[in-house]
Parts: sequence; C-alpha cells; structure tokens
Amino acid sequence: MRNYASSYQVMSTKMPLRVIFILSTLLQVLTAVGLTGYFSFRNGQKAVNEVATELRDEVAARVKERLLLYVETPHLINRLNANAFELGQLDTQNTQYKQKYFWQQIRTFPVITYNFYGSVTGEYLGARRLATGDLQVMERNQSTGYNQYFATNGQGDRTSLIQALPNFDARQRPWYKQAVAAGKPTWSTIYRDFSTGGLAITAAQPVYDKQGKLKGVLGSDFIFSQVNTFLQSLKIGTSGQTFIMERSGMLVATSTPDPTYQITTKQTQRIKASESQNYLLQQSAKHLQQRFGNFTQIHNSQPLDFNIQGERQFLQVTPLQDGRGLDWLIVVVMPEADFMERIQANTRITVMLCLLSLIVATVLGLQTSLWIVKPIQRLNTAAKELADGCWEQKLVIEGSDEIGELAESFTCMAQQLKELFETLEQKVRDRTQSLAKINGELKNRNALIRQVFGRYLSDEIVSNLLENPLGLELGGTRRKITILISDLRGFTATAERLSPEQVIAILNFYLEYMADVITHYEGTIDEFMGDGILTLFGAPTVRANDTERAVACAIAMQQAMIPVNQQMQEWGFPELEMGIGIHTGEVVVGNIGSEKRTKYGVVGSHINLAYRIEACSVGGQIIISEDVLSEVRDIVQVDAQQKVQMKGVKDPINLYEISGIAGEHNLFLSKSEEQFLDLPEPILLQYVTLESKHVGDRWYDAEIIQLSCREALIQHHNLDGELPAPLTNLKLILLNNNLPQEAGEDIYAKVLEKSAPEGSFYIRFTGLPPSVRTMLDHLYDAISLELKRQLETAL
Repeated sequence: MRNYASSYQVMSTKMPLRVIFILSTLLQVLTAVGLTGYFSFRNGQKAVNEVATELRDEVAARVKERLLLYVETPHLINRLNANAFELGQLDTQNTQYKQKYFWQQIRTFPVITYNFYGSVTGEYLGARRLATGDLQVMERNQSTGYNQYFATNGQGDRTSLIQALPNFDARQRPWYKQAVAAGKPTWSTIYRDFSTGGLAITAAQPVYDKQGKLKGVLGSDFIFSQVNTFLQSLKIGTSGQTFIMERSGMLVATSTPDPTYQITTKQTQRIKASESQNYLLQQSAKHLQQRFGNFTQIHNSQPLDFNIQGERQFLQVTPLQDGRGLDWLIVVVMPEADFMERIQANTRITVMLCLLSLIVATVLGLQTSLWIVKPIQRLNTAAKELADGCWEQKLVIEGSDEIGELAESFTCMAQQLKELFETLEQKVRDRTQSLAKINGELKNRNALIRQVFGRYLSDEIVSNLLENPLGLELGGTRRKITILISDLRGFTATAERLSPEQVIAILNFYLEYMADVITHYEGTIDEFMGDGILTLFGAPTVRANDTERAVACAIAMQQAMIPVNQQMQEWGFPELEMGIGIHTGEVVVGNIGSEKRTKYGVVGSHINLAYRIEACSVGGQIIISEDVLSEVRDIVQVDAQQKVQMKGVKDPINLYEISGIAGEHNLFLSKSEEQFLDLPEPILLQYVTLESKHVGDRWYDAEIIQLSCREALIQHHNLDGELPAPLTNLKLILLNNNLPQEAGEDIYAKVLEKSAPEGSFYIRFTGLPPSVRTMLDHLYDAISLELKRQLETAL
C-alpha cells in the first residue's frame, strides 16, 4: 500500500493539475461503468458455465443410457438362444427350422443386425438385417466352404440365393475365438465384417453340452448406424457434438456425418479420433490425450474445458463399461460461443455507454478546470523563474485569499533561498565532485567483476557478491537443497576420435543449450565438469518448489537434446546421449577456499550420493531418489523402480526412472520400446568390467545373440562364471573375423537391470565408434527387412 501511494505521488507531481482533475472525474465514471459491465459479464459467464455443465451431464447420461440398452440387448438374445439349446429346441438337424428361429429373433429385436450360431464342426447359420431393412437367412455350405445368403418371405422361409462368399469358416472369425478363450459371454473386438467390409462388434456366448464340452458359439451384432443416428438427433447447443471412442483412441460412432472408418479393397481402416476430418472432434481428442497422457487413465466422468484458437470449449468425458469387455469413452463437447452471444451483445452496449459517459465527463472536466487552474498557472510561472535564478519575485493574485497567502509566502521563500544558495553553492559543488569520483570508481569495479566473474559464476551468485557486504566471506550454512547432475554418455571415447577444436565446439553448443534450460527453471549452475553439469536448486536462493523445478528442468534438458542432436547430425558428428540423476538432501553451502581463491559450492555426503545416482542412468534416462519422489510423487510419471547398493551407503536404496511431470509444467518424454531381433550369426566378443575410470584385470568371452537399436542381449560363454551386476560399466571388443577392421575399436556399455535368460544379460551401448554404430545399424536393418519379407510371404 505504501509503494502504491508513493507511485501515485510521483505520478501526480509530473502531471498537470488540469489533467489530474479531468482524469479523476473520468476514473470515477470509468470505474462505475466498468465494474457494472464486468460483474454483469462475469455473472452471465457463470450462468453459462452452470447451464453448459448441466447440459453436458444430461447429454452424457442420455447417451450412456441409450448405449447400455444397445449393448444389453445382444447379450439378452444370446441368453434366450442358449436357453433354447438347453431345452433342445435348436438341437435338430433341420437347418431351415433353425434359420427361421434366428430370423424371428432378428425381426423381434430391431437393434441387432446379425444373429447367428457357429458350431465346433464348422456349421454356421443365422439371419441378418440389411441397411434397407430386408431380412435374410445365411448358411455355410460345409462341402464348398461358401457362406450363402438367402432372401426370405414374410414367414421367414428362404426363397432365392442372393450372395455366396468363399473361404468362410466361423471358427476362424474373431468373435468365435474370443468367446472360446473367455469361456463366458463377452464382447469381441471391433473387426471387419466378412460380407460388407464394414466394422462390426459381436456379443458372443459359448454353448456347452451337459458334460461341459464346447458345442459352438452364439453371436449377435448391434448396428453402429443406429448409434450414429441417435447421436445426430441430440441437440447440443448450436454446434455441440458428441462421439464415442475406444481406449485406443479409435472412433466408434459420432454425431457428425464424418466417417469413422475407410474401406479399401483389402482391408477396413479405422480412423482415430485425433485424426478425424471434423476439427472440433479432432481437437477434443488431442486435448484429452495431452491432458491424461493415455486414454486408459480416464476412470470416471470428468467435466473439462480447453481452448481452440482462443475460443473456449466445454467438454465432458464419461467411461462406458458393461463388465463383458466393453470399455468405451463418451465425449460431449460444445463451444462456449453457443451460449455467450447475448452476453457479448450486452457487453458491447455497456462499452458504448462507457465511451459516451467518458466524452461527457471530459467536456465538463475541461470547463471546470479552466477557472481553477488559471491562478495556479501564474504561481507556477513564477516558480519556474525562481528555478532559473530570478530571486526577486512579487506576485499579485486576485480573487483567492488562499492563493494570495501562498504568493506572499512564495516571495519570502525566494529571498531566503537566495541567501542560502549563495552559502551552499560552493559546498554542493565540492561534494558533487567527490561523489562523482567515488561513483565512477564503484561503477568501473562492478562492471569489471560482472565481466570477469559472470563467465564463471551464475548471475545470482555474482549479484550476491556485489550487493551483500558479507558475500565474499568464507564459511557456509547447512541447508536442504535439490542436486541435479547431468553427464554425456560415452563422450570421452567420442572425443578421442575428434580434434580439440571439434570437441570444444560440440561442448560449447551442448552446454549453451543446457544452460538456457537451467536458467529458465531458476537453477544455479555450480560447476561445468567437462561434459557434466552440477546444478543446485535451493542455493543460494531458497524457493518453495525447488524439487519440482529440478524435475521439470531435467525433463526439459532431455527434450533439448533433440535440437542438439539435429545440429550434431548436420555437423556429421555422432548423436549425444545424456543421463541425469536428481537427489534431495541437507548439505553445507557457501564460500569455500581461501582469501586468495574462493569458490561458491556445496559440501556433504548427499553430493556424492547424487553423483552415484547419476552414474546409474543411461542415455535419455532421468533417475531420482526416494527423497525426491516423496516431494513430487503426485505429479511425476514413474516408469521403473530399482533397488541399488551404493558404494559408501550401508543399505540398498530405491531409485526411480521418471519420464514426465504434470501440473503447471506438464512435460513428458516420448518413450519407445526396444525391439530385439535374433542374430542369424552371433557376434563374438570379449568384455571387461570398469570400476570408475579403471579397467578390470580379467577379460570374459561372450557373444551378442540379440540386437535392438540401442541395446543387446549378451550370452556368457563361461557358464560357471559370475555375470556382471546390473549398472556395471563394461568395455567390449568385437572378435568376428568377417567384421570390418574398424569394428575392433573399443565399445562401452552399461549392464541393464532387465530379466534375461539364464547365463545372459542385457546391455545398453554408451559409447560406439561411428564405424561400429553404422555396422550394427546395417545389420539390424537387414534382419528387420528379412523378417518382414518372410512375414509377407507367409501371409
């Protein structure tokens, strides 16, 4: 409040009195009209939100209620047909009688499109409803394998053969296999219909005899087009929409005429909601995917809102599950603009009234200020002359007693100032010269300090040194901070094959990117250690969300590796991979060293532990300790957990690999699964363990039997020997005679904590010479192409 008053006082002293008078009048008018319009708009918007919420809930409830009717009816029909089998009504060899039975069922229940039965012996019969409403019966000719479709009369008797499709076997259809596997009533996955090529979903139920032996499978399909028709009949505001999709993101039905699938000559291609031709539907699906990361994370009905090109949208997502394998999402979305038109019109009227009031208030303020300000302007002119050195002032003010008294006081003050000025003028001149000299020296010193030390210390530490008189004193304080340590994987081996100029260029480019990210998240770079970075959160300045920002910073640093590696590729250098470790603990922070050489740093066992946690990571990973997880558990995405025995720590500790953080940061890493392929011929090798930077004294024989893009499965030759422990660093040499000469260079890798077959273990490459990288990539691509060719030949 004090700062506000001071700012107002400064502003008013620089502004003419006439302007202040007019502005005060305008401010009152503007405040009254503006607040009225604002609260009117806000109340209208609040009412819109309430109406939109009720409408979303109502539409979602109606859709869910109607869908439950659709999905219950096919299972009801299956139960009726199963009862008929148990009572012996369908245990007859009269095919036409059974066909007529299914024909009666499909005529009775208009929500289904197919009703059929497939037996273990290959028999298949039933009835179907065409899009025109005509009913047909169908039968598989077991002698030819053709699926035949017959027209029917009004009594359900078949008349003429309409269609015959070859190579049909009900036992190979998805609905049959999935019902047999479930052993109970279930829904099939959505699949391509055999006759039409469109999409179908079947309520399937296995039928058993009294001995529990499978007799066949009953099936009923309901019509997706009826769901589309129902959704299109809903009135959702002016332009609201609703759609249904699976947890995979594939569309099931929509309230728009846009297609949910495409039929080609060989297959039916389903369309994802995020790739729909309808823009509102597409953006709604993308928002849900971005909000939850995965559609499987939506467990209950949730009202949401988001923006499309600055326009607010109301959204409601509701899960639909029936306990038989059906798991869909109902989404209702409506633009806020559908409800805001009248409110925005009222707002425009309010703005016009406000402008009219401002014009009237301005005219009245100008007229009123003229007779108030004119005498004061004379006094102002005299004051300016006094400032110019005209000490003799005699003011005559008429028509105002108060201003007349002010004029007399002003004249007296001018005489006293003249006497005082003559005495102080010389003193002020002398003092000004002295202060100017001191200020110049301080300015030059501070500029030199910032120029010299700003390249080695963060701006925060340099400012602390300059602004705090005790900033250069030795000593420290005990404080809980979060430590982030990053390091490039295998860069030492890469640097040995490059010139010093190239190494420096790569490091400078990489460190510049990382420093920008760290600065953005208010971290303090304590030290660059070659290709490693020690970053502090909580020193020298403590903030409430230090640990959260450290995790977000780590994810942003891994994301920044994408443009870094794009530049590496343009320069013709190998890609860089970075591992990150984060730990929280109490350390001593402060100035360390002597009076001649001082460094701002941290000391404590938690620093060493942070380095060891970072050493457990591989390229692209972020590993955090239990202490870090306890502070950000609710907002981080944990991918894996491992228990590691650390050197210098009595008990094993839990480490966690993370790939994302929600909340205000909302950052997530894209993860890809490693696809391992068997090598047609193992690659022989020898390996030795590395302890810190030292090479072990024993070499072991082994071979690579499986390969992925960045990892490999190693088969140990000495079966009686002990396998290397997880997280152990290895040095490898390839031995195959048919490999190029460059493949004999040293390779570095880390043992992964993955379950592997007996006598084998997984590794992740951390340092590969370019020639070896190229050789392994070509080998992996060749095996992939061969497997693809074999698969296409088999199909």
